[in-house]
Amino acid sequence: MGITIRFVGGPADGRAYAIPDAAPPPLYLIPLAPPVSELFPNGRVEPSPIQKAEYEPLREHGLPRRADDGAYLYQHRAAPLTVEEREALAREREERRAAETRRRAELDETWQEIWQERPHYPESWRDL
Repeated sequence: MGITIRFVGGPADGRAYAIPDAAPPPLYLIPLAPPVSELFPNGRVEPSPIQKAEYEPLREHGLPRRADDGAYLYQHRAAPLTVEEREALAREREERRAAETRRRAELDETWQEIWQERPHYPESWRDL
């Protein structure tokens, strides 16, 4: 009799597998299909290395966590971000903050125009 493990997050989210082991493994690796662009490399003879998604058991009070049906839960362990990915995320975050600041300034400016025409309105749209 085997055990059932269910994956949470990542490329195998929601999938469940029955494995013959008596105890849940400490780490489970799932091979990922390569992108289509790597299936037909330009002039490369050797294949690219097989990427794997890593899953580790979810723990609750030091014990492996189980679903209602008794399956062991394994959570996706994402690879650490590279410097370039971190910088791209920081740039995107900064662009979103700047866009939100511009949007609020435009709202304030528009409201001031409305308030000039209708002085009985509150002085700021935030006071509505």
